[in-house]
Amino acid sequence: MPCKTIITGTICILLLSATKHSHAQSDTIVMQVSSVNSDSIYIGDYTNLLTTRLFLLYENASLLVNPTENVSSTINYRPNINVRIGLAGFWKWFGMGLSIDNPVYKTDQVAYGKTSTLDLRVNAFGREVAGELYMQNFKGFYILSPERLSGPHYLIPDMQIFSFGLDAYWIYNSKRFSIRAAFIQNERQIKSAGSFVLMPSFIYYRVSSKQGIIPQEIVESYHIPVTNLVTSARVYSLGLSPGYAYTLVFLKNFYLTAALFPGAAAQFASYSNDHNSYSDIEINFQLTGRFAIGYNSEKWFLGGSFQTGFNGIPNQLSHALFSYELAQFRLWGGLRFDVFRKKRK
Repeated sequence: MPCKTIITGTICILLLSATKHSHAQSDTIVMQVSSVNSDSIYIGDYTNLLTTRLFLLYENASLLVNPTENVSSTINYRPNINVRIGLAGFWKWFGMGLSIDNPVYKTDQVAYGKTSTLDLRVNAFGREVAGELYMQNFKGFYILSPERLSGPHYLIPDMQIFSFGLDAYWIYNSKRFSIRAAFIQNERQIKSAGSFVLMPSFIYYRVSSKQGIIPQEIVESYHIPVTNLVTSARVYSLGLSPGYAYTLVFLKNFYLTAALFPGAAAQFASYSNDHNSYSDIEINFQLTGRFAIGYNSEKWFLGGSFQTGFNGIPNQLSHALFSYELAQFRLWGGLRFDVFRKKRK
């Protein structure tokens, strides 16, 4: 399969990416507005330099379905998505990037099926307030577990998941703690610091498959009742999570950032099958996290980040049948250049 090209446009910190293809492509725009002055003893500002970086990006979705309210029978669905490789550059309020499908490693469509995707994402990282807005559509899934005794994974080519979500972050100690230094690198955390962070969130997702979400072989193996054979589901979740983020700076330029957000979410779910439909409302515990590690000096930087939720399948006290989760892994390396020095002189 030929590589597909992704063109990325960036205007400082508001990120907009749109993708539609058999694996993933994106167009990116970034915009940044800062109204809070930082403490220069804790945070270094490099927005006047040209920042370039090479990156690897992998985004994934995971759906857990528990048709019998028995943890041992949990079914894990995944889309077949490839790793992307790209190059980006940033200066002041403007940036551009280009990414393509990874030419080294290709996923096996015979074993894992074919997934088409549509991805629209907006990330805003201000100094005091940050937010993430996304819309995704995956079509074509395989079942990671349970596995067949022989042959490829169970494939559900017409299964589709559409999701829309919003996460916001209010950073209390924004003058000394920089979330941008950890994840965007237009700033640098000079001294260790942390901050209380409040995160409200909203997510909606819809799951559907005309042939049924659960393959017949699994239905027979687990003796799943006909009334539990869901063909579509809609879930709305509204949550609030107070948390804490901290960046540890060590050996002068190395850093480790961890942010954890425990909280609660009100969830409304409706399910339907060929025979009837039903709904459920409940309050669930939720835990999300964002992590980064790297080296960040005045001229060059290396790092990686991981972002996901830790919401497992609901236990026997819950009647919800679905648990949906998005995860993102990113690796990068880059340099900063003072290419506009002569112009300033």
